[in-house]
Amino acid sequence: MSKTLYVIEEWLAMLLFAAVVVLVLVGAVGRTSGMPQTWSVDLAQALFAWCCMFGADIALKNGSHIIIDIAVRPMPKPVQTVLSYLWQIVIALFLGLLIYLGTKLTLINTQRELGDLGVSYAWVTASIPAGALLMLISTLNRLLNFVSGKEATAIHGHD
Repeated sequence: MSKTLYVIEEWLAMLLFAAVVVLVLVGAVGRTSGMPQTWSVDLAQALFAWCCMFGADIALKNGSHIIIDIAVRPMPKPVQTVLSYLWQIVIALFLGLLIYLGTKLTLINTQRELGDLGVSYAWVTASIPAGALLMLISTLNRLLNFVSGKEATAIHGHD
């Protein structure tokens, strides 16, 4: 993925998170002052779903997800490498399944309304297949980088 798209994704995630904070504040002030703004909480929840998916992809690109390697570290480096490749393939398969099931969920929710906003709840559930697609691209890119030697495998990169 190009550096420009990566920066756009980071900025989008930050802007969505800032919007969530402002919308929750608006909702809290509204409730406190006796003028509840239920739309703000509904919109905050929708934006937070998208923010989480962008954040998960950014963490995946940065190798920031938790790695539990206590059983793998004592193994020889070639075994660790094979396990890293297999793990990336398992992740890719899982993300493919998430894209498929998330798309089905999105299509099911097209008629459901998002709270008081009057828009389809599918805008929220669409974050699942969209985020999974971004993560699948990142995972496949990382796997290609592992194979080509441009990047150390996940286990070797954290020594």
